[in-house]
Amino acid sequence: MNRKLITRVGGVLVVIAILGLVIPVIGPWIGLGSESKPKRAEVATDFEPQFTEEGIGAFLASNGDTVTAFRLELAESTAETTQGMMFRRSVPEGTGMLFIMPEERFQSFWMRNTYVPLDIIYLSSEGIVVSIQANAAPMNETPLPSEGPAKYVLEIAGGQSAAFGINPGMKWLWKRNM
Repeated sequence: MNRKLITRVGGVLVVIAILGLVIPVIGPWIGLGSESKPKRAEVATDFEPQFTEEGIGAFLASNGDTVTAFRLELAESTAETTQGMMFRRSVPEGTGMLFIMPEERFQSFWMRNTYVPLDIIYLSSEGIVVSIQANAAPMNETPLPSEGPAKYVLEIAGGQSAAFGINPGMKWLWKRNM
């Protein structure tokens, strides 16, 4: 081959190689490929877990009459109890999340990444309301402890405990869907 031709082809290949290295680095600065991937924050704000009915529960008056009932989503695993009601922008009417804790003891919840006010109802292993943290403030990391040992924790829309007359000492029954 001709020496001049080889030099020109070699020079062109070097320029192409340099452009292949430089464009990915400076492309974002000049707007190349900026529409290809959504920003991380956009993905996080669009995420909202949906309610999944897994059981039903009811509060009973002292005479045994049903005061109110809730369709339940269950939180049993470590991942489910850690996530809880985080990132939910609403609580469908008549629903709640029942946390089944590994042992009956003093419990404490918070409202990190929770966008709506909740009533947090602490329940003993016998299904007695131990205490209630009513209208817990959204997006708050202040611990909201039970006033006694609890095996279950029910989260419902804020204000529902007062609206239905749910009080400490009231009986709670629930069952898992089959």
